[in-house]
Amino acid sequence: MLPLFPFQRQIIDNLLDEDALCIVARGLGLNRILAELARICATPKALVLLLRAKDEDEYDLQHYFMQMRSGEKANEATKMQIIKNETNSGVRAQLYRQGGLISVTSRILIVDLLSNIVPIELITGIIVHNAQEVNAESIEAFILRVIRQQNGQAFVKALSDSPESFTVGFAPVEKTLKVLGLRHVQLWPRFHVSVQTDLSKKETPVVEMRQPQTRSMIELQQAVLDCLSQTISELSTSTKLLDPETINVESSLFRYFDKMVQRQLDPYWHRLSFRVRGMVNDLKSLRQVAEYITTYDAVSLLGYLDALLLSAKPTPGGLPGPAASWMATDSANILYSVARSRTFKRAQEPLPEQTREKLRQLGLPDTIVPVLEVPPKLEALTKILDEIGVLNQTEGGGPVLVMAGSTHEYRMIQEYLKLLHNKVEIDMPDQPHAQHPQMMVDLLRKFFRRKAQATGIRPATSRSAASAPQGQQQHYQQRRAPAAKRRRVRGGSATATRGPRAPADELEQESSELANTASEYIDTESEAEEDFDENYGLVSNHEAVVVQSYEHERGILESLQPTHVVMYNPNAAFIRQVEMYGTYGRLKQVYFVVYDNSLEEQRYLSAIRREREAFEKLIGAKATLVVTLDDASLSTSPAGRLLQTVVKRSQRSARDNTEEQPAVVVVDVREFRAPLPSQLHAAGIRVVPRTLEVGDYVLHDGLVVERKSLSDLIGSLRSGRLFNQAAAMTRFYACAALLIEFEVNSSFSLQAIGSLTDSISPSALSSQLTLLALAFPRLRILWSSSPYETVAIFAELKRGMPEPDAERAAAVGSTDDSITPGESLYAQTPISLLQSLPGVTQRNYQKLAAHFKCMRELCTASLDELKPLLGAEAASQLHEFLNHE
Repeated sequence: MLPLFPFQRQIIDNLLDEDALCIVARGLGLNRILAELARICATPKALVLLLRAKDEDEYDLQHYFMQMRSGEKANEATKMQIIKNETNSGVRAQLYRQGGLISVTSRILIVDLLSNIVPIELITGIIVHNAQEVNAESIEAFILRVIRQQNGQAFVKALSDSPESFTVGFAPVEKTLKVLGLRHVQLWPRFHVSVQTDLSKKETPVVEMRQPQTRSMIELQQAVLDCLSQTISELSTSTKLLDPETINVESSLFRYFDKMVQRQLDPYWHRLSFRVRGMVNDLKSLRQVAEYITTYDAVSLLGYLDALLLSAKPTPGGLPGPAASWMATDSANILYSVARSRTFKRAQEPLPEQTREKLRQLGLPDTIVPVLEVPPKLEALTKILDEIGVLNQTEGGGPVLVMAGSTHEYRMIQEYLKLLHNKVEIDMPDQPHAQHPQMMVDLLRKFFRRKAQATGIRPATSRSAASAPQGQQQHYQQRRAPAAKRRRVRGGSATATRGPRAPADELEQESSELANTASEYIDTESEAEEDFDENYGLVSNHEAVVVQSYEHERGILESLQPTHVVMYNPNAAFIRQVEMYGTYGRLKQVYFVVYDNSLEEQRYLSAIRREREAFEKLIGAKATLVVTLDDASLSTSPAGRLLQTVVKRSQRSARDNTEEQPAVVVVDVREFRAPLPSQLHAAGIRVVPRTLEVGDYVLHDGLVVERKSLSDLIGSLRSGRLFNQAAAMTRFYACAALLIEFEVNSSFSLQAIGSLTDSISPSALSSQLTLLALAFPRLRILWSSSPYETVAIFAELKRGMPEPDAERAAAVGSTDDSITPGESLYAQTPISLLQSLPGVTQRNYQKLAAHFKCMRELCTASLDELKPLLGAEAASQLHEFLNHE
């Protein structure tokens, strides 16, 4: 374990001196800072709660404490307890009483706080990890409010390594500080003076290898950029809801781009057309293609593009599939044709019989010319490893660490190095004795095997669409433009001047035909077994080459202690980890490999620039930071105080001399993922968590509410779950309500105006709600624009009503004994039997159910008793039926 750097000690000292939000640049050891802070707090004399810790964070902390206990100055009391869903309430209460550091999920903690399982007065403090995920609607805001109301002395320390998250929106730093109840923010960028001083004490030699791209990679890169530019332009024109400063081609190269677009469109997502939603998915696919150009091998990239084309093909019934708009462009044709040309080509002339036999032995079609372009980085990696091997033999050294950008890239490097010296020789007329890497040949064979396996389940081609009905043919032709009228990217891009290319779908169809012709000698059943490792994976230290991805880089430098590091893909956070490791470790050389003038290099440089600009904005925001000085106002927002006033007014008794009691709402424990329970508590309503079998909120003993967000409403209607929930609510409660709640910033409309039609469709949302209302006449539907509005609605519904019994609400629906005689009239079985009797209709059955307690009383009723309830004619029909001999 590396010792702490002076700047890390300074961060910890600052956090111990004051409660603050600490934002650290990625790669500067935030996990180590969290571990040291947790070690100080992990004592039985204190109760410290750790929130927002992920599974890997908890694993690292446990490993760190284990190392601390195994040292010379071991402290057995230094440990961390983890509370998960499987931990029962009795064990949780015991752990809280024992004290120490406890990592607990936010939903469990808020339920324990409201259930008085946690001794709030004994809480020493709270550590909030990944503070960038905390907002006013999060459970953490609810937790902090509950604790501060009863324990104002508990400290709060918040940590984050995502500075970009605090620059989005209006006053994000002030909002986060207000939610956390903090007044100070600490910033530690890479250009901080203390960080620069500590990391510049010892410089490790770095060899930067700018690998040139192949011509085909440059064409692929330009084609995908053209597709991205066109899709973004078309999406911006169609919606008018996107911010042009953040939604552009440059930002589309990053993985956070999908979330950024989704966040801007979320308030209006249910109103967007299928075409616009499809373009959002297209952006994600194109971003992945842009990333795969530099990280995938040629065959894997072709396989991914092939899958995209197949998903957009017409369905087996001849109907058009979800075709993407960018696939109808010349750039898309160039993208697929170039991707195939760097993998294989179809032979223009018959190949020699010897060559065809060799191709058949390899499991490949005998009418292709394998190209199998090897990624230039793999060839550069081979030279680097040869150079390191010579140095280790002469000077001595340790293992070599190769860091890949993704799991797929990590597996590709492993397979390539394992079969490095295995070559396959194929004699071609223009390339005699041509040699290809074994890995590339195996990948191409698997590609054609998958194509042959998919023959029986291939979507219908354009020829099958011709046999579809006339209306379907016209719709299909509208969605797929003819080849001669393909759209062109505006601006006169380079893709428009490279000459005509074959349409992508025709090339894909040709690949399938090649696989079908070779299906006789392509093994579609089994894969080749891996070669046995004669060394059992055990090699000497200086010969070891460890390949790992950045997704699993935690602690790899300290555990492996390599002397040489090869960064196959650039990563700013890992570069800083290498800098820190090189200061204390035995690192001799670092190799930095990047494609020259590529999208990969652009992503790396843009990530560094974005982080620097984010810290500069945060520094400026810190200089003009506005904080609330009144501690009491930190726990409640202005909207919350307004709602609190509304609730208090609605709960006033008619008699002035009666002491006011806080309103009570029984809430299902599964509802604490939603912001509504937090807003109810902020408005002064006492929230009682229970596991409810029926409904989500019980306002009083006769009123239950089932809350549905818009997405949950659509899903529960399609699955039929909502009908079962409505049946249970109307069975056990006199008043049942369905609450359809919209989000705070979402559009308060169920559907777009253009999607409303006169016809009734079983798949339409409005039609399904109509059927629900007809099936359950006593079910009331409430509409709320936000959780704040829901609180006001609940306050009105509770006015003048007694408070609910929490234990009774929890028992409803769990057993049949929970049904009292007064409630039996709402059971569905007697009601169905009652409605089937002569003279009983939907309009009068409720009168009978309210007058008679059971079916026996109804059967023995006289005609005079039935006439006031049903009328003379209906009463005669029913009485004659019941008394017929």
